[in-house]
Amino acid sequence: MIWVEILSRHREVAARFPCAGPEVRIGRGYDNDVILDDPYVAARHVRVFRDEAGRLVAEDGGSANGMFLERDAARQQRIVIDGEQPIRIGHTRLRIREAGHAVAPERVAGSDLRSVPVLATALGAALLAIEALTVWLSDIGEPKVSSYLGPLLTVAVAIAAWVGVWALLARSFSGRAHFQRNLVIALLGALAFSLYSVLGLFSAFALTWRVITDHLHVALWCILGTVCFFHLREVSSSRLALKGGVVATLFALVIAVQALYQSEALYNSGRQTTMRRLLPPSLRLAPLRDEATFFAGVERLKRRLDSDRLQARADDVGQ
Repeated sequence: MIWVEILSRHREVAARFPCAGPEVRIGRGYDNDVILDDPYVAARHVRVFRDEAGRLVAEDGGSANGMFLERDAARQQRIVIDGEQPIRIGHTRLRIREAGHAVAPERVAGSDLRSVPVLATALGAALLAIEALTVWLSDIGEPKVSSYLGPLLTVAVAIAAWVGVWALLARSFSGRAHFQRNLVIALLGALAFSLYSVLGLFSAFALTWRVITDHLHVALWCILGTVCFFHLREVSSSRLALKGGVVATLFALVIAVQALYQSEALYNSGRQTTMRRLLPPSLRLAPLRDEATFFAGVERLKRRLDSDRLQARADDVGQ
């Protein structure tokens, strides 16, 4: 028994035909074992038979449009059937299997449905907790519910809108929304960026170490690019290498442009990055400088400026 399956563009089985003869003929003509309603398929397009080694072989019957492996642009005269990789004739994808083809073991009913919501709930709670903690640490006035409710609602609405767009795209291109998976991907990305932001805020305030905050835009675009790639994988699992390359190139370009913009803005204004949020003094770990150390640093800076001015005047006189 030979089974011929017609696949959709999402590699789902649209139709399945059992064929009991020694060979199977596939085409648009009515004298075939499997008849395809595809105007780009020849009347007698493919013949499937067993070779001397007993393997199933698909042979092109001399069609104008040829026969191809699903993701290969090279035309094939003969293809040894492995039961996994589809073949393409015209605009139709076919998968040919024998009756003894081994199938994957059955899934446990409800196992996926239980784990994903739990993970999404845990990630959402962690994200909201970090946002609330950040607001609490930087709150220098009387505690107000609106001070916490506003940022938390903003985060929740933004993630819901983001996931809704990707779920709609997945539904349009793959036939399934994958809302829960897209939600987990978005929450993981938001949680990673939130943790990075908190780490940068703490290191800049407590340790006077601004490396993390100075590269905050790089972390944002890298995390966003990674999230977009995994969303695209949910939309379609085909051509992942191409999708990854396009996403990496696009976001690398964005990072370069933003870095150039920030360097020019610093050159034009002379302003350096400052703390946008104050934290409790008890979190300050770097030792404070005394008055003598501060003015000694000012004096060193003054000497450097005077030296630069003298050098500039000497260069002008020399010219």
